[in-house]
Amino acid sequence: MTSAEYTIREAIWPEDRQYLRQVREPVFVEEQGVPMEMEWDDDDLTAYHLLALDTEQRPIGTARLLGSGQIGRMAVLPEWRGRGIGRALLDRILAQAETNGITKLFLHAQTDAEVFYAKAAFTAVGKIFYEADIPHRKMVLHPSAFDSVVDLTLPVLGETSDLFHLHDEEENLVHATSLLRQAKRELAIMTHDLDPRVFDQPAFLEAFKALALRSRFTRIQIILQDNTLVLQQGHRLVELAQRLPSVIEIRKPSQDFIDTPETFLLVDDCGYLHRKSAESYLGIACYHNRHRVNRLSALFSDAWETGTPDRELARLHL
Repeated sequence: MTSAEYTIREAIWPEDRQYLRQVREPVFVEEQGVPMEMEWDDDDLTAYHLLALDTEQRPIGTARLLGSGQIGRMAVLPEWRGRGIGRALLDRILAQAETNGITKLFLHAQTDAEVFYAKAAFTAVGKIFYEADIPHRKMVLHPSAFDSVVDLTLPVLGETSDLFHLHDEEENLVHATSLLRQAKRELAIMTHDLDPRVFDQPAFLEAFKALALRSRFTRIQIILQDNTLVLQQGHRLVELAQRLPSVIEIRKPSQDFIDTPETFLLVDDCGYLHRKSAESYLGIACYHNRHRVNRLSALFSDAWETGTPDRELARLHL
């Protein structure tokens, strides 16, 4: 496989190990902090390896496929990202798997890369787990995936400007979770009662926790108009807020905003989920509309600045 900027070829182990090292160690060991002993394993001996090379035959990307169907060691040097090399490597791996008769493919995707693999029809399954202190999620691809899988994580935060009309609690949960999985730094929620059918579900909570732990610059702000239900029944999101008070803050609004009917979720200044009334699940989600997010952010900021920390939740024993 070739382009004007690079070529992709099979790498032979161990002859090409030094070429693989020139990509995998800068990306995984130096950039991401993966221990050296974890980066190189016995699977390298039998794996199908790929190398992406620039026009001067210098290594710029890698990937490998195991006999078990696991895809891994997908890496592109920072200065070469955003040029389609990662997708070209993945497509070549998929073609090789078909040639080898491997019908079930899977990978352990870093949560930041879920959208990339979703575009290739991989579907996230199971809970978030950690490898080398980096959050991952298993993603799978079955032979029928391109024909039958409708992956609702496909909308891309900061790119997809389509409107997704919401009709029930499931659709609210799916898009709220999808927005959070792609968030990098900021989350704001305006909610009547922190609806447990959306905000206290495992998928949402996993994405919420991953965002909270993603960076020391992460900021999560929640305005809760009525804490009665939470005080009566408890809430796992509130438990996370108690454990991570430097990242997550919950405030109760002043009287000026206590009856605001709107409920919404804002992500990274570009994505939102908005319902005109907390009593209805009818709403809209959008992954790229800065103008609408700015309007809702102005409302949120006014309510936030005049609100006060919810001390009752801070004392709640869950």
